[in-house]
Amino acid sequence: MAKRGNGEGTIYFSEKLNKWVGQFTAGRKADGRLDRKSVYGNTRKEVKEKVTKALSEVQTNTFIDKTDITVYDISKEIIEDKKNSNQIGSSTYNRAKYTLKIIEDSTLGSTPIQKISAKDIKNFLNDNTDYSESTLKKIYQLLGQTFKRAIERNYIIKNPITFEEARKPKSSKKSIKVEALTVDEEKKLISALLHEKTLYKHIILLMLFTGMRLGEVLALKWDCITDDFIDIQQSLTRDEDGKVVLGEDTKTETSLRQIPINNILKKIISEIPCSDEFLFPNITPRNVQDFTNKFNATNCIKNHIHPHMFRHTYATRCIEAGINIKVLQKKLGHKNIQTTLDTYASVFDKFEGQEDDKLLKYFEENKIGLH
Repeated sequence: MAKRGNGEGTIYFSEKLNKWVGQFTAGRKADGRLDRKSVYGNTRKEVKEKVTKALSEVQTNTFIDKTDITVYDISKEIIEDKKNSNQIGSSTYNRAKYTLKIIEDSTLGSTPIQKISAKDIKNFLNDNTDYSESTLKKIYQLLGQTFKRAIERNYIIKNPITFEEARKPKSSKKSIKVEALTVDEEKKLISALLHEKTLYKHIILLMLFTGMRLGEVLALKWDCITDDFIDIQQSLTRDEDGKVVLGEDTKTETSLRQIPINNILKKIISEIPCSDEFLFPNITPRNVQDFTNKFNATNCIKNHIHPHMFRHTYATRCIEAGINIKVLQKKLGHKNIQTTLDTYASVFDKFEGQEDDKLLKYFEENKIGLH
């Protein structure tokens, strides 16, 4: 038989549960019906305190429903939503799953999101500083999106990742310097390539003189080539099973770009036989890597060469030539300028002294100084 109290919402004893139960109204549901909530306790006093606290939170808009949904649950949902809504391609999705796996395998990932504190986030991040700076950044970004969604759904009131204590630490992993060819090595490579009669020659030259990603070069169709531009619209990528496929678009929206065709590019393109819809049909990134290895073994360009080095070489030449960093970002198809700065930090450092020389020369030419 249920016993009821008055004045504190509805409080009664449930013989079936052998518990005191408190019920109160937390507002209205989307369909207009009253949103009734329940709390439980071993004594009437305990339940009364819980109901009073809950009603106070309802009045101040700080009441949240209890949920056992975990950090991993929401993080996974975010990644799947992006994939299903075509916000990210297969290769980005695969990288995101790698980030998600790090969260899944942690105590933080399996903890209900309502129980996470800034200290928990700090401990988790500090335990993973052996990952690269870019991986650590992706983890931090995904966690930020996760807690933001939790707030939007009223799972939590405050975002713990915004607290000072939960700031992203620096990676303890030594940064890998960009591998690019020197000017002499590039000259040697180009000279040796001129004797080649395969399509691989043109693939490498396009990367050296445009900075395109290998997947973007291999996905080029003839209708992407105009008199004035190379129109980059798609890229070879890997699907969820790791198979190389033609993506519907490139890595990011900023990867969709036009590269002006200069006299060097005109010459390269004019020598490519037009026998298919694609410039380089049936050639995979692995094929290019294999050719590069054999070619380097024969011509001894450098101790080690990989195709992405050709893109880095183009970017390095641009920096050496003094091209504006914002322009370089667009040329490379980077989503934001920080990516360009982070990737080529070691290259920019080499020219720091030269920039000071430019400033001093400017002062001298305009008679600015202490006379």
